[in-house]
Amino acid sequence: MTDKKNQKTPKEITKLSEWQRRNQEYQKKKQLEKQEEKEKKAQEEKDRQELLNQKTPSEDLDAEEQDTETSEENEKEADLPEEEVQETLPEETEEDAEEEKIIYLTEPSEAMLEEEELAKKAKKEGQIARRHIYRAIPVLVISTLIALFSAYLLTPLAKQKIIEFSGNKNADQDLLFEKSQIQDRDYTLTTFLNRDRYLANMKAASPWVKGISMNYTFPTTFKVQVEEYQVFGYYVTEEDHYPILENGEVVETPVATNQLPKAYLAVRFSDRELVRQFVKQLEKIPSSVRDQIEAVDLTPSKVTKDLVTLTMKDGTKVLVPVSQIKRKLPYYSQVRKLIEEDSVIDMEAGIYSYNAETMATLAQEKKEKEEGEGNKTEEADANSTDSEESAVVTEQHEEVPAE
Repeated sequence: MTDKKNQKTPKEITKLSEWQRRNQEYQKKKQLEKQEEKEKKAQEEKDRQELLNQKTPSEDLDAEEQDTETSEENEKEADLPEEEVQETLPEETEEDAEEEKIIYLTEPSEAMLEEEELAKKAKKEGQIARRHIYRAIPVLVISTLIALFSAYLLTPLAKQKIIEFSGNKNADQDLLFEKSQIQDRDYTLTTFLNRDRYLANMKAASPWVKGISMNYTFPTTFKVQVEEYQVFGYYVTEEDHYPILENGEVVETPVATNQLPKAYLAVRFSDRELVRQFVKQLEKIPSSVRDQIEAVDLTPSKVTKDLVTLTMKDGTKVLVPVSQIKRKLPYYSQVRKLIEEDSVIDMEAGIYSYNAETMATLAQEKKEKEEGEGNKTEEADANSTDSEESAVVTEQHEEVPAE
């Protein structure tokens, strides 16, 4: 034992290299893990012993015998001389120390270091590659879409268009399509992008069009929805009937007699501006009064140039200026209750009524007055002509002696 003590231990290296320090840290970490594992096992054993509260008598005896043997061994060790104990303990300590030094000073193999470095590199490369993939995904998606779109433009499908019209009862579908300026060579995409311009062209093509819209259905269908103006009445001439729309416009294309509705408003004057004013004024009248009007005639007087005569369905006639329809015509329902049939309601200056006979008398007086004024005008013209002729003859007589 003494010789072992006096033996020279290997020379310790005071300065450790990087890999030695890492090895030491690794060994310390392993020892800590082992110690934690032992403590964990001890704790588990303790918990297990606590659970075994009830023991059999035989087990208790065995435990007492084991305790007795353990105590005897401890007493024997205590009886040994102190020198032997001291010699035994240092010998084990020195051996453990030498083993630890050998563990600490032993250089790890190159394979282990290479494996660690490769593992770190692989981890870093994996992270970098994943990051590059995430960055590349948007670029790949956009490039793929562009390639597909370019291929689509090269196919005949890119120029195919199906135009479907709905809601147009009076507007000519062929005329709308022609005036829209949609060409067969136009791409489907450009047709969709320029749809506002095409719709404006179609709206200007026909006076019937009140509103128009276009919806696209994939892949090649365009649905055009047309909203038309309602017919307000008909401008009536000796032979034809021209529709008057709710905006006051007169359609230039006449309607055949067999296509006319059973009941309609007949307008017998052609002044387009006056027709627009009449429609605008009549729109603000209650439908209960408006629906009773059968015909409208322009009957201007010397004072009122826009005076019209409204012929109602019950035979009543209403004289009212176009500019005063909104203000005066709503009183028609109240006045009508107070008068007889075939009467006249005069709203030119105030509101008063008279019967048909009085109307005929007034019309006759007016006619005679106009004829009288006409005769006076003719006599005045004749007198002025005679005076001019006499003046010419006198001049001729005066000129003869001069010759």
